[in-house]
Amino acid sequence: MENVTFGLALIAGFLSFISPCVLPLVPAYIGYMGGRLTHNIARQTASGAAVDVRLGTRLQMMLHGIAFVAGFTIIFVLIGLLTTALASIAGQFVGTFTVSIGRIGGVVIIFFGLQFMGVLPRFFRGLRAKRYAGILDSALLSVAFAVVCSGLIYWAVVEELVIALPLIAALALAMFINGAFTQPAIFWNNALDRIEALLYSDTRGDVAETSREGLVGSAFMGMVFSAGWTPCIGPLLGTILTVAATTGATTGDIAGGMLLLAAYSIGLGIPFVITALLMDSAQGILRRLQRHMRKIELSSGALLIAIGLLVASGQLQSLSQTFSQGEFADFTFRVEECGVGYFEGRVELSHVGACLAGSLTPVALNQSASGYFKGDVTHHEYLFHGVANTQIDVEVRSVGGETPPFEVELFSPEDELLATGDSADSIVVDGMMYPLVEILLAEDGLHRAVISGVSAGTEARFRVKVREAQPLAVESDQDSGLASLAGRVINSLVDIAEDLAPPAGLAEGNRAPDFTLTTVDGETLQLSDLRGNIVLLNFWGTWCGPCRREMPEFQKAFEERHDQGFEILAVAFNDTEAAIKDFRDEFGLTFLLALDDSGDVNNTYAVQTRPSTYVIDRDGVIALKHFGIMTEPQLQEIFRDAFPDE
Repeated sequence: MENVTFGLALIAGFLSFISPCVLPLVPAYIGYMGGRLTHNIARQTASGAAVDVRLGTRLQMMLHGIAFVAGFTIIFVLIGLLTTALASIAGQFVGTFTVSIGRIGGVVIIFFGLQFMGVLPRFFRGLRAKRYAGILDSALLSVAFAVVCSGLIYWAVVEELVIALPLIAALALAMFINGAFTQPAIFWNNALDRIEALLYSDTRGDVAETSREGLVGSAFMGMVFSAGWTPCIGPLLGTILTVAATTGATTGDIAGGMLLLAAYSIGLGIPFVITALLMDSAQGILRRLQRHMRKIELSSGALLIAIGLLVASGQLQSLSQTFSQGEFADFTFRVEECGVGYFEGRVELSHVGACLAGSLTPVALNQSASGYFKGDVTHHEYLFHGVANTQIDVEVRSVGGETPPFEVELFSPEDELLATGDSADSIVVDGMMYPLVEILLAEDGLHRAVISGVSAGTEARFRVKVREAQPLAVESDQDSGLASLAGRVINSLVDIAEDLAPPAGLAEGNRAPDFTLTTVDGETLQLSDLRGNIVLLNFWGTWCGPCRREMPEFQKAFEERHDQGFEILAVAFNDTEAAIKDFRDEFGLTFLLALDDSGDVNNTYAVQTRPSTYVIDRDGVIALKHFGIMTEPQLQEIFRDAFPDE
């Protein structure tokens, strides 16, 4: 997937809609759009307005969906821009930027929920009542409001005092100029008028066909949900992010990477627009339930408030991160790999189901792939594109333990059995089975190799390579068989060291890509130097607010587990050694700290957000990927897996 096109990025985004980490966005989106729909119908019912079935009116829900996607796309592309192509310029602001949008947006969503429930209009009417006139005319109300808003501003900008102070000062100055402390009654009546007008203008877009304010609200909601969402980084999205980083850093072609990110986001947004159209068809049902409309309004508003609390507290992002790990991440990887593979012609339609289920894996010639026998999984299939008149071998090696008995079957593009192999009849050389399948392909097309376990209940991991055979030249027919076998053995011995370990990559189960950095203490360190330990590889920055909150937990874990073979390597970016040393002294950090001055390591690991963490096992294999703050319970869970005997 090195040559990513606009169309492939669009397709990958569309397929990502069914990935697990998008699941938290779907109820949030439906809750918001459903709240708008319910509010619209409730207002029409209350006013006695006739049902308008014009095409323009019916398209309003779709327009809100498009506005949501537009807002989503803007923020997604902007975050991609800041965290990759412009990381050296603005990368330090990304963490604060996304958390702030989430917090501010969460509060706004809560206000929408209160508005849709009818709570805010009743509250404002109550404040205007004569019996409460003294409250609006009191300067103490203005002082209390200023204090509360100052606290909210400080919280909204992630406790960054440098940003909060100017905003708080501007708020106090604006209130003073408008008479909040000298003429509070006038100030608060005017303020209530403006708030009511704003809320009305935003919601009237559901009724008025040409209103733009309501669409702006939907676009803002798209921005909020985008900032509170962590994408599942599959093979193609990872390539897109790498393209954005590489082009921005080397050739200056930032627009190319951003265009691909926009295509991915638009593809992801298409199902959201379709969902909006489907929701529009529910208007008739809701109108038939108009006698229960008040209960429906209260329910939809309460749902929005719950969503707002999730967004403001960061729980929506945490939930999204949970669904971007482990088996969920594996499924996401398969969705993208199989779906894009179908559009690229690497996977046939008849193979897509098996590919998504994980029982069939697309492979390239001369590249290894993993497999396993466990429980009900007694066979695995590998799909590769073969070329006519090419001699190919299918090689299998066990990973840990003894090689289990198994059979190999090779099928043509027409699904005809071409050849079979049995491990019982094979020669074993350094764990490699020879020969399993050796055949001269007769046609171009997608061929399928099936590895099946012979014994019931067999549990074993193995690696498979479909390779072009390169036999040695022979001098006689008598020696041709031995020479051919020797040729395959010699060719394979070159790759044994690489094949014994998983391939290098960023997916869980891959070998962590090696790199060399200089620590802040001036020592040259390779990641492979830490082999034999459980390694927590953390990407962070002294400017990153969330990073500051997790570093004390890392230090505590390091002190508790270092003697048992636990290492932490924290790689900073867009930073200085002086700032890192000051940070180390401030928090009393004793684990390894290094500066990725060039950004090469960050690019290699496709770091999109900070903090990002990779947990690497004693064999140098990625055991876990985590994006965002890593908490103490999550660290303890890692230790339970890494140190099972304790």
